[in-house]
Amino acid sequence: MQSPADFLARWHYAGLFLVILAEEAGVPLPVPGDLFIAAMGVLAHAERAGFGATAAAVTAATVIGATVLYLVSRHAGRPLLVKIARRFGYTEAREQRLEAWLLRRGATAVVVGRLIPGLRIVMTVVAGTLRLPHRTFVVGTFFAGLAWSTIYFWLGYALGAGYERLSGRVPPEALWAAAAALVLAAAAAVIARRARSRRAASSATVRVEPEP
Repeated sequence: MQSPADFLARWHYAGLFLVILAEEAGVPLPVPGDLFIAAMGVLAHAERAGFGATAAAVTAATVIGATVLYLVSRHAGRPLLVKIARRFGYTEAREQRLEAWLLRRGATAVVVGRLIPGLRIVMTVVAGTLRLPHRTFVVGTFFAGLAWSTIYFWLGYALGAGYERLSGRVPPEALWAAAAALVLAAAAAVIARRARSRRAASSATVRVEPEP
């Protein structure tokens, strides 16, 4: 497979569904699902795919796959949360804040959290571990999946339009490398911002002991 577009040109909506399903269920993939959705947008620009079917495949796979991971997280509890979420800088203090946010905002918190790069899978594990009501989780995941598919599909469509305007002077591999770089840059920016917030919070809580 040279690119997500090559894979989807062969397997189309079924391939997209299986990729998103596996990723949402917690299976590590070498290529993020974002790029596969964008690849469908590229194919759509060439009139080889449609938005409605793409959004339906992504949303269905998101809800089903995330539900599997959610149920596993409910059963496994904190050990799974520590194993997965700690790799993303998820501390006990952040867990308390996220728990309060989930209980207060419910489905809205799930939607927002899942649209933040690097937090999509973590949000599922946290929701399961904290035993967020299943119905609330499914509703939030449904709308998050719909928004996710819409954003990346039309980004891919724009990528295809840009490539067409370049009249083939840029190889497709370069475009996919650029798209992957954008996804990684967005995730890095979010992680860096969180790190700065943690440092600022730590500095604010430091207390200077008075000299005797």
